Amino acid sequence: MATLVAAAALAFSGCGSDEAAGGDDPSSAQTPTEAPSETPSEAPEPAVEPAVEPASGPELEVSGFRVSAPKGWKQTFSSVFVDTALGRVDHQSGGLVLSVASLGGDVLTPQQAERYFWTPGEKPPNYERQDPIVVGADVRAGYYTSRDRFDDLHSVTLQDGNHVVKVEVSFGQKVTEDRQQELLQSVLASYSAPQD
Repeated sequence: MATLVAAAALAFSGCGSDEAAGGDDPSSAQTPTEAPSETPSEAPEPAVEPAVEPASGPELEVSGFRVSAPKGWKQTFSSVFVDTALGRVDHQSGGLVLSVASLGGDVLTPQQAERYFWTPGEKPPNYERQDPIVVGADVRAGYYTSRDRFDDLHSVTLQDGNHVVKVEVSFGQKVTEDRQQELLQSVLASYSAPQD
């Protein structure tokens, strides 16, 4: 009996070592403990990136969700579902769109949240999914880029409570990537959700 138990233990550990992280699996009690401690240490790092100052331009607000446009931009449209602002960046056009929709209790996957405001059956031109990004203090959101004939678009999507939210910032293609990222981060750092 002891031989069977020892053989089973060896077979189990042998299977685990075939997997990429299997060598660490026998201490499975440590793995769940380590994973949460890694996640909080990751969250402050992206949250430190938005140590970019939050944007200080006009505040867009839809259903209590808010983001600020870059300084010098002007709010151009306000409705129950969408607010927009336009401005100039390095002599190029720039735009910000905040879109919010109530979900009525539905729970979306990150992919469903990403596609929620798309024209059905159409992917944005030159679509590229990016790594998740932090908005506000510590909210993780999906992030993708796309490009049309004139603009580079940065789209950030998430489900926040009972709403799906999209923040999209566009820049003329001559605006450098570093400048685009700086302004995108400043807009995202200004994000806030209604307090229930």
